[in-house]
Amino acid sequence: MKVLTYHSIGMPPPEAKLKTLYVKPSAFKRQINTLRLLGYRFLSVDHLLKGNATRRSLLLTFDDAYLDFWENAFHLLKSQNIPAVVFVPAMLVGKFNQWDHRRVNVKKPIMDWQQLRELAQAGVEIGSHSLTHPYLSKIPREKAKREIEDSKKLLEDKLGVQIRAFCYPYGDYNHEVRDLVMQAGYLMAFTTKAGSFEQSENLFEIRRITVFGNDFIPKLLLKILL
Repeated sequence: MKVLTYHSIGMPPPEAKLKTLYVKPSAFKRQINTLRLLGYRFLSVDHLLKGNATRRSLLLTFDDAYLDFWENAFHLLKSQNIPAVVFVPAMLVGKFNQWDHRRVNVKKPIMDWQQLRELAQAGVEIGSHSLTHPYLSKIPREKAKREIEDSKKLLEDKLGVQIRAFCYPYGDYNHEVRDLVMQAGYLMAFTTKAGSFEQSENLFEIRRITVFGNDFIPKLLLKILL
């Protein structure tokens, strides 16, 4: 089984750096339709927890909770009853990518609470991406602990759902950070390490495949098959 991760589903602005983090809506729709046609099964977090993953199954994850997920991905996935996980930087809901907007040269809007509530009500799994998207292994332990624990509490209070999944910002973590995530009551955590679910060390170091804007269908299929 493979876990696919996306960032932006949209057209990159002309001034944007790291344009490959944008997957065009038409390309995303084509990817989903092709994968369905080839017989891939889209799983939810529940399937993972129950051990129902198979070789020809996929889990879709979306980092940073950008507004373009709402605009260009949510309704397509909902119409086809495809599960997804959206990882939210909880203190930046309704704001923008304060952690890297200078580096990428774009202020990318993040969904607001009402939109996140609608996602949750529609069955989209909401996960935590910390409070403010820091490098968790590079800040004091107590601050990292707050980022991990308080983001879970804030999302649960605002959305009325259990927050079961965590995603390490930038893919940055060490054993101490991983243990803080476990102790905070999450059931799983996702990295940016490439590989399959079966290659993951444990449920708190789940490997993923990043989908880039220049991953055309043959290239995407090759990434999934390897």
